[in-house]
Amino acid sequence: MTTTFDAIRALIKRDFELPPERLQRDTLLEEIELDSLAITELVFAIEDEFKITAENTIPPFKTLGDIADYVARLVAERDAKPSPAPKRAAAKAKPTSATKPRAAKHAAPRAAGTNGAGVTKPAPARTSVSSTPPRKSKRSSARSNARVR
Repeated sequence: MTTTFDAIRALIKRDFELPPERLQRDTLLEEIELDSLAITELVFAIEDEFKITAENTIPPFKTLGDIADYVARLVAERDAKPSPAPKRAAAKAKPTSATKPRAAKHAAPRAAGTNGAGVTKPAPARTSVSSTPPRKSKRSSARSNARVR
């Protein structure tokens, strides 16, 4: 079974072309020259690989082990969440006449400004249009001064 650290080591080897023998849990990120941009790129690759979403603020990592521990925590949090109900089952369930009334085949046209359930839609926002023309710059150039004379 591949551990979180082994998968991260494989990503670093692939994306940053570093030899795997330099990539140990206690390896400092400075030693392998991973700067903040490289860490950000690595986090994106890890998100894709592990199907997780990193937090908005990434903790300051010092070693590869710190990254592996962070990813293991995110994976555990992801796996602890209950999985959502499958959408197919919900789509196949048909409403009964007791729960939802059927629409008439030839229903009257909807009233303007409603969403069909009798709820009025909000009016679209209007932008104000100024009738005054834009002002000209007070700065004048030597060319325009020559014309005036």
